[in-house]
Amino acid sequence: MNEMIERLYDELYSPKVNPEELINNATLPNYTSVNFESNQTGLIVTTKCILENGEEAEYKYQFDKEKRLLTLIGFVNGETDVIYDRSKEVARKYKEIKKNMQFRVEAV
Repeated sequence: MNEMIERLYDELYSPKVNPEELINNATLPNYTSVNFESNQTGLIVTTKCILENGEEAEYKYQFDKEKRLLTLIGFVNGETDVIYDRSKEVARKYKEIKKNMQFRVEAV
């Protein structure tokens, strides 16, 4: 149970990746750009790169004002992929803890 609570805490408060770390991607040979923009939520970082198979990919990172990653969305070959969504991960962890607590109560 402690491990589940630690994972929930991590989802709530861990930054996952910092915007400053993404600057380093600009120096990688397969990256073409890294752009930073502020918005009402916090900061959006858009990175563009060429994948190993030659396709162009774009990744949008949305950070809150505390620089915690909220969402990461990838755009590759015309398809959109939600790679990370903090609110969904937090909800999943809560559900896991709640289920575990119900199981323990039923077992007593």
